[in-house]
Amino acid sequence: MKKKFVAFLIVFAFFINLAVTGTAKVIQTNSEKCLFSVRAKDNYVEILKGNQVVAKILPPELLNEIPTKKEETQIISLPFIENGTINWKIEKSEPSDLLFLSDGKNNTLKLNFHTFDVFYKITSPYIALKDEYQSAQLAFSYNFEFKRSPQLKDDETINVEISIFSENKTKILSLPEKIKLTGGRGTFKTSFSIPVDSKFISFEISQTSHNLISCEFENFKITFVKPSKYTFLLKNVQVYNNYIQQEFENSFQKIIRKIFISSSQEVINVEETLKSKEDHQVFKEYSPIEFESRPLFILKRDYKLEKFTKPMYVTDSLSDFYLKLENCAIGYANNYDSIEVYNLKDRANVFMFLSNSDDTKYFVIGKNKEHIYTTTQLFRKGFEKTYVYSIFPENYTYSIKSRSPNGTRAILIFSHHSDSNMISIIKAMMFGTTDSKDPSYMKKGFVGYKIPITWGFFYKSARGIPGFDNPEYRKLIEFLAQKKIEVVLHTASPVAQENTRQLIKKALEDTSYLKLDDWIDHSISDGTRCADLKSEGAIYGSKNYSFDLFLKYGYKYCWSYLDVKLDTLNMLQPDKVSWHPQIFFKNYNFGEGDSLYQWNSVRYKNLPKMLTQNKLDRLVSENGISIIHDYFAHPMQKNKLFVVKNKNVYISPQFDKSLRLVSNLMSKKLLWVPAVKDFIDYEIALKNVQIIPLDNTTLVVDNKNYSEIKGFTLITLLPNGQEKRTIVNLLPGINLITVP
Repeated sequence: MKKKFVAFLIVFAFFINLAVTGTAKVIQTNSEKCLFSVRAKDNYVEILKGNQVVAKILPPELLNEIPTKKEETQIISLPFIENGTINWKIEKSEPSDLLFLSDGKNNTLKLNFHTFDVFYKITSPYIALKDEYQSAQLAFSYNFEFKRSPQLKDDETINVEISIFSENKTKILSLPEKIKLTGGRGTFKTSFSIPVDSKFISFEISQTSHNLISCEFENFKITFVKPSKYTFLLKNVQVYNNYIQQEFENSFQKIIRKIFISSSQEVINVEETLKSKEDHQVFKEYSPIEFESRPLFILKRDYKLEKFTKPMYVTDSLSDFYLKLENCAIGYANNYDSIEVYNLKDRANVFMFLSNSDDTKYFVIGKNKEHIYTTTQLFRKGFEKTYVYSIFPENYTYSIKSRSPNGTRAILIFSHHSDSNMISIIKAMMFGTTDSKDPSYMKKGFVGYKIPITWGFFYKSARGIPGFDNPEYRKLIEFLAQKKIEVVLHTASPVAQENTRQLIKKALEDTSYLKLDDWIDHSISDGTRCADLKSEGAIYGSKNYSFDLFLKYGYKYCWSYLDVKLDTLNMLQPDKVSWHPQIFFKNYNFGEGDSLYQWNSVRYKNLPKMLTQNKLDRLVSENGISIIHDYFAHPMQKNKLFVVKNKNVYISPQFDKSLRLVSNLMSKKLLWVPAVKDFIDYEIALKNVQIIPLDNTTLVVDNKNYSEIKGFTLITLLPNGQEKRTIVNLLPGINLITVP
């Protein structure tokens, strides 16, 4: 394909010079066309189309949590019986006994079951939000008695679902959680942010069990945190012909906002630069825009335009943003952590989040097996980042940066977590069989089909599990690295308490020649305190602190220890338009210095049943992302992922079929299957590509990376509902791309 771009630095600089200096006159070629203009009004900026105000760009806002201030929080206890009335909805299978245990507050509920195939669900009453809150924490205690202690395969869990509603009780957001049970007493806590138009909250707890005798719940408390607003004061305004620059400051930060119009007066470009003046914690930081017209269409995460009918829509940093309104459109947003859109009758409010606490929810495994939640991000002095977006006519053709290169559509990633892996099974997974004389040897498996995978391995052998200190195992890992498999340490030892700072240091030293920079923690969900990153390795001052070692040896990535619960492949879940999906993120609270990128995954009970033609086709049609977490070389995968014949190990027919389907989609350029690090590196590079529409057919594409992006793909949404993909090798600097 002939490249459709040329170096454009001089021309682009000329356009900006026209907008900024105001020394050149703009020639209006079409007198009937209603063009854009900007006007500074106090501390905000009006966007006009002709004489009509279409939008207002408001001052940025900063919300911080200060839990030490008692007046900033409100705690509500939820008794089961209040004034003689049961406000809770209680569903249960029969026969069972329902007992309210009174301690003066009627705050304990106990269910006794007389069969071992039971179901229950308890739903709280609506909790009205009378004030504006930024976040909440739900907490309760539980006690479970089982006929026998649950085993890992039993997967005994409590399902907790928090629902947030608007004023007319339309559901805005649903937040599902699961508590894995081992019997006995425990405490559940979770924190979550509250959308702007939230008016009611309720939650339900449910479980289906074949083993349960009784369950008891008590002390339901929900704590609401009010926003502590830190006003950004307007310190300076510069106004030229078609250019406005504002400087906002508070005691923590400075934001410089530049708003300028293209020489054709058809596009408004907004650039915001945030600079941290000192170390500080941030809950949320955002720039609001009020549009004075009704939102019509919005781009979903599967790259399809849908009618905007929901009261709220959330997008994320991996998905391009486009909102079409009655008299303009907004898009080409870059570097924002997330974007929320609210449909308020005949207008739309858009919040461009510079920081978003949803990205930092899962931090470390607590001593009682629970996750410890963070609701703030730490921004250090000197932190600086630039964000951009454009406002343009509603009839403009819109183009999207594809998340995957070379015209491919969906992204599928395999990650292997060692656990009780065996050398023979590894060979079957990689080469198709352990029998080197078999005709299929080296023609099947991940290596045979040339399917990349992120492959975890232990450093130390323990309890019969081979590690890097096993010569045969080490030779195999080195061979896989030569075959372009991303090999990563799955901690140092399979025994969690053995992962001391000293052992991790030795593991990082002895494997440094492999140039590893990714890490997968192992087996700390039982609360074991050790030097793993999701235990105490990232807590400065702990005796188990090890984060500095990872920085010393150049590590860039680590598994977040979070599996998303899905029954489909696509982690983006495009139909959940009010959910902010987490694929990978940077938690600035994570250790000292610059944090590692943390990546999430999804795990399935039976992987071959997920990697079918229909499910893979759906992933492709949704332009989705899936990072699979599995145990490919574990003995428990016998007859599922591998089989044994005549003392040799072979990849199972069903899993071989799955890999062949994946390989076929790769060959058709429908599926991109990178290693984890390659995926994250590519997405980071995309974030450094800025697009500015010049007119209806021309885009200025600025590659701010120092290197070329091979296979950069631009998807253009055509008026007939179809799409066209333009593939180029995007050179560093300014490029000009003409779209259909």
